[in-house]
Amino acid sequence: MVEHWAGSKNPESGQVTLMHLFLCIAFFMPVAAATFELKRSGGGTLRYLVAIPSALVLGALIVSLDWKLGKALWLRCQQYSEQAQNAVAVALFVVELLWIVVGSVSGFKLAAFVASHVAW
Repeated sequence: MVEHWAGSKNPESGQVTLMHLFLCIAFFMPVAAATFELKRSGGGTLRYLVAIPSALVLGALIVSLDWKLGKALWLRCQQYSEQAQNAVAVALFVVELLWIVVGSVSGFKLAAFVASHVAW
């Protein structure tokens, strides 16, 4: 079933894929969650100045780790059958969703930490 969803056979073609979209969401999720939490808790300018760059760094770490692990796993599975490659692709899709959730939770935790330790 996944064979029909196959993307370009040339990975250097420059196409934007669903995984790129998920990586973008995973990058900005800590920022969105931290901003939402700070707004809810009545944050001040100093809290935003501390939380947003920290959340950007956190998002960059999440995307970097996700990209490296996903690439290593994908390159390793290239020697296996097409069915195994499809299973790995689905697993990477699910793991990408997990990274988005991790980014959200970590953004909320970061904002709560900043709100409790940084004065208005």
